[in-house]
Amino acid sequence: MSAKKIARTVIAGGAALALLAGCSGGGDTDGKITLDVWTFGGMGLDEAFATYQEENPDIILKVTNAGGSDEQAQALTTALAGGKGPDVAAIEVGYMSQFKAQPQNFVDLRTLGADDIEGTYLDWRWSQGVAADGSVVGIPTDVGGLAMAYRTDLFEAAGLPTDRDEVSALWPTWDDFIDVGAQYREATGKGMIDNVNSAIFNPAVRQGDEMYYGSSDDDLVYDSNPDVKEAFEYALDAIDADITSRTPSWSEAWNAGMNNGDFAVLAAPSWMMTYISQQAPDTAGKWDIAAVPENAGNWGGSQLTIPAKSDHPEEAFAFIEWLMSPERQLEIFQAHGNFPSTPELYETPDIQNFTSEFFSDAPVGPIYANSVESIQPIFEGPQQRIIDTAILNSLSQVENGEEPAADAWSTAMKNVKTALGG
Repeated sequence: MSAKKIARTVIAGGAALALLAGCSGGGDTDGKITLDVWTFGGMGLDEAFATYQEENPDIILKVTNAGGSDEQAQALTTALAGGKGPDVAAIEVGYMSQFKAQPQNFVDLRTLGADDIEGTYLDWRWSQGVAADGSVVGIPTDVGGLAMAYRTDLFEAAGLPTDRDEVSALWPTWDDFIDVGAQYREATGKGMIDNVNSAIFNPAVRQGDEMYYGSSDDDLVYDSNPDVKEAFEYALDAIDADITSRTPSWSEAWNAGMNNGDFAVLAAPSWMMTYISQQAPDTAGKWDIAAVPENAGNWGGSQLTIPAKSDHPEEAFAFIEWLMSPERQLEIFQAHGNFPSTPELYETPDIQNFTSEFFSDAPVGPIYANSVESIQPIFEGPQQRIIDTAILNSLSQVENGEEPAADAWSTAMKNVKTALGG
């Protein structure tokens, strides 16, 4: 069955906010139940949606894609404030703490049988969907274990090793990674990485056991956690070493740069593999996957929630349970790179023997399984995304020559406090 047979809408920007915020319920017709499903970005779920609808002819999936996780979060916030909402809403993990702080806006999935499937998922991924009062707000989708994607042809031209194990050995630390970037710049005249936010700060800040919060919503540590400042300083060091191409993530230039060789290395949580292959199809076989410097970390993933105003919570939960089962998650990983949050799969041949032709036959199954199994869970509070955005904006200003590096940390902390209303 073609995914095109699903009632599906892709929208973006202001149109997304207007259309999504005005939606509530799917509008059942002809005795069939319509589930209104909100997604974002390239979640890689279209084939699974089509299969579910084929297997459940009495269900119509009305799928609306907001464009990005930010737009989705804004639209859902507006809808919930107006007493509306879809039957199923995907929420990116960076926003989950914000939404689960108001569990009354969602169905407590324990009432629908969530306790029976809790053991299927990684403990820390499950906890990202649990509110302070114990209610289960969302079921985990994938997990974004970290690695580094690199262009073997560009490394060879720079006189650097191309074998994935040898490349991993080049950068056991972030300081080493920056040194390799300096070698690349000297040999090619180009930046090795796309930008410091994506390639340095984002992975580095996620490698400790704390990030912006300690162990609770009121335990803010963004300004005192040495891991945050260290990651920030790594990014500043990378700017000083001139290893960045200064190409903003998710921009048209970034998409084109993957294909054109404007940079050679990208931080690559597992879901990034499909994005790279889609944007740079002419580079098949020229990419490979190496280890991320230092330790493992997680970047990405989402939870599937059922807003309290859903007309069909039981059917919505049955859909989520099917969609996020180990069997479906394996299929989604093999087709789109979204690594499963169901650990029973990690040692199976389906994962351990899985390779990617696009990425030079890299054994991406075991690479990401090892990464995920080494992750230290990080507590994320309700203002996680606000803090993150303020810090990243400060680094971007330095990278673009708009602010001196010496002032960047104090400016970032001041901007965070302002963003938090302090």
